[in-house]
Amino acid sequence: MDTHSRIAAPNGVLDTIVIGAGLGGLGAAAKLIEGGRSNLVVLEAETQVGGVWRENRYPNVACDTPIDLYAYSFYPGDKWSSNFAPGNEIFAYLQEFADRFGVTPKIVFGARVAEALWDDSKALWRVTTEDGRTWVGRYLVWSGGLFSQPTLPKIKGLESFTGESIHTTEWHDGIDLTGKRVAVVGGGATSIQVVPYAAEHAKELTVFVRTPSYVLPRPDINFGEKDRLSPEFARQQKERRAEWFNRFEVIARSRFPMNGAVIAEQEAVWKEQFDKQVHDPHAREVLTPHYRFGCKRPLFSSAYYPALQRDNVTLVGRGVSHLAGSTIVDVEDDAYPVDMVVWATGFEPSGMLGGLVIRGRDGRELEDEWRAIPHAYFGTMVEGFPNFFLINGPNAGGASVTDVVEAQVGFILANMAEADARGAQTIEVADEVYRSFNEDVQTRADASVMVRGNCNSYYRVGGTGKVFTHWPDTVEAFQRRIKSDAPAGVVFRTVEAVR
Repeated sequence: MDTHSRIAAPNGVLDTIVIGAGLGGLGAAAKLIEGGRSNLVVLEAETQVGGVWRENRYPNVACDTPIDLYAYSFYPGDKWSSNFAPGNEIFAYLQEFADRFGVTPKIVFGARVAEALWDDSKALWRVTTEDGRTWVGRYLVWSGGLFSQPTLPKIKGLESFTGESIHTTEWHDGIDLTGKRVAVVGGGATSIQVVPYAAEHAKELTVFVRTPSYVLPRPDINFGEKDRLSPEFARQQKERRAEWFNRFEVIARSRFPMNGAVIAEQEAVWKEQFDKQVHDPHAREVLTPHYRFGCKRPLFSSAYYPALQRDNVTLVGRGVSHLAGSTIVDVEDDAYPVDMVVWATGFEPSGMLGGLVIRGRDGRELEDEWRAIPHAYFGTMVEGFPNFFLINGPNAGGASVTDVVEAQVGFILANMAEADARGAQTIEVADEVYRSFNEDVQTRADASVMVRGNCNSYYRVGGTGKVFTHWPDTVEAFQRRIKSDAPAGVVFRTVEAVR
């Protein structure tokens, strides 16, 4: 019996189809199964679970949120070597998580979804993969991830470049920087992890930082097996989780609305490390942000600034213009000979669907609906798309991503139970409530440091448009409101009523 027939229900109709087996998709599937809704399938394009933690294998890749906060509260993990867990440990955790909660047998690997179409007459979703396989389900849950679409600059000379050129998602074990002249392009979350490794192993390293980040100290705590086996370990995990949750909530409160005094306190923490570690006048000029803390993603590293001041490192405070032969050329036409270019240029959250076609009622296509700005109801529902739910959708981002996912899945399960109790076939969000909610989200976002802090950021459409990534309040407020306020905007209908 193949995987498709093993998972399908006797009548061929599933309760739920989940797209994506990364952190969010696995968490959603686990809670659905735990909630008694095990008639589901998880469609995963690749051959393993893990999402970004499967794709990103570059040196020093690690969680920049403490793992006590990043791991699911109901499964904190017990094999971490550090509080800022390395990527391979998170990848292993997700594999273990999928097995532990019975998700693995529900996954169909190698199932890249091409389209999902809503059938209004039957109140069902029909999902088709690129190879022509089809699943039909009552509910559809998308968890493709905000960081699933790598950003590779459209640079002239890429095809004729004589060296090696890779995005950080393409890193593999066969890459050896020894004796090479290497360029790393980018000054964000990926770059601060790659640069210390590249500086240590490359013969020469050129780092292009067009826009620097606020890099705060990373308070590493290493755990040995003896620590993990201690009866105190679980209690300490909870304490660290609460401490970091509160710390990030302070940052959230300073962002929405913009609170200059609290932001200045965070900037002072950055400056203390910066002044201790960066003394070269050129490096200080290049690495000093000219925007307010919280406008872009705050980062944690105690190794990044020292790495940039090694003798074999050249720091360039300009963007890249093009590649020419065996050189990389900046916007002022200065050329640097290199054997390899590493593009630490991140991802494009506004393209999160990655070409996936999702059509709701009256043939409305989600990508078209989101063309001006991605939007959702509590990051979870979209008006005009019945029985459709998002995990970590637009304006649901926060430092504690798993807390958001857990709150979202609780909301989804409650709606499914209510639909069953009412004998309703569809779960939707009311038009007026949806519009009012998103207007309020944007009003709050417009008052934030993300808009008023003088930066260009992937948090915003096109870098300078509307904020579409973050919940404009604290995570605690999201947890509270999705439970207390969100249900009032949900509408339950029968198929006859829809007609």
